[in-house]
Amino acid sequence: MAEKILIVDDDVNALKLIGYTLHREGYEIVVAQSGQEALVKAREEEPQLIILDIMMPHMDGYEVCRRLRATPQTAQVPVIMLTAKGQVEDKVTGFEAGADDYLTKPVIPAELVARVKALLLRSTYAAPARAKSIALIGAKGGVGVTTLAVNLAVTLAQMNKDVILLDLQPYSGAVALQLGLSPVNTIADLLDREPTALSQSVVENSLISHPSGIQVLPAAQGPQSVRGEITLAHLEAILSNLETVAQYLVLDIGSQLSPPAQQVLKKCSKVILVTEPDKIALTLTQRALGSLQALDVKGSRIGIVAVNRTRSASAPTRSTIESTLGSELLSLFTPAPELFAQAAVEGVPVAWAKQTSLQADMFRELAQRIA
Repeated sequence: MAEKILIVDDDVNALKLIGYTLHREGYEIVVAQSGQEALVKAREEEPQLIILDIMMPHMDGYEVCRRLRATPQTAQVPVIMLTAKGQVEDKVTGFEAGADDYLTKPVIPAELVARVKALLLRSTYAAPARAKSIALIGAKGGVGVTTLAVNLAVTLAQMNKDVILLDLQPYSGAVALQLGLSPVNTIADLLDREPTALSQSVVENSLISHPSGIQVLPAAQGPQSVRGEITLAHLEAILSNLETVAQYLVLDIGSQLSPPAQQVLKKCSKVILVTEPDKIALTLTQRALGSLQALDVKGSRIGIVAVNRTRSASAPTRSTIESTLGSELLSLFTPAPELFAQAAVEGVPVAWAKQTSLQADMFRELAQRIA
């Protein structure tokens, strides 16, 4: 896949010239003609490098670069400042704003290409590995999303993976309860801060270590604990700061998809839709699949897990469920109500406490399929 470069300049001719030069070298080109547009496209397009003009109206390149560096999602993207200003003090200002390189107009195409190649190569060596994000959502409430998220996270940790489990339900999330935790810090503490103040150390300090090996960011523990909404900016800051310190981020989103949660799903490596094998749940699952496709979340990025929580002779078979949904199941969990009820009372996940059980085997099989 071609590396993507965002070119920012209010001069259309400069955009065309630079864009043509780099397009000939095989790069994918995205353009912006203002500072504000550049910030939006840097977040949405996720370029590997930004070429940024300084002299622009309303918001100059220095300020754009400062904002890029203050936003976790774009903080590490290499930036080449491109301007007609060639004084030493101008270059110093550019580097202080966070630029990685500096070229003076008019630029010689061969030099531009060489600088771009060198900076991309250097950033490739320096770039840390990013976590695989696995989001779990429910076709309806009460289908066992949290139970699945908790046990999946624990199972991945048993496979020697670094795992962070995030409870992203608005409040009263049950992750902490299922793990037997009484958290002092929750996501509510992060929502008290401005998104730009959520540095990696701040976010990491909010995590709780569990004996199973996973780290947890618990939800607020009740409506009275909620001091701010989970905005898209907050979510992006939290996730971008954590994706370089773990191999897997497991997101318990629940069944109520807020607009910020919907945007997060677009960027997840895998979205697991949890349902039950009954008529109402399967109908709602079909609707949920349509909603995910509208968000451009489709194909192999979606996995469906059916949780059969009660023993019933009339429960539909796997083939019947798949025929109804028009999709294959990632997994079909057999009922074990007593086992999971005991786990809930004790605050010890089945995958950790009952590692030789059939259900633990099923969690391992699921983890291996998505790892």
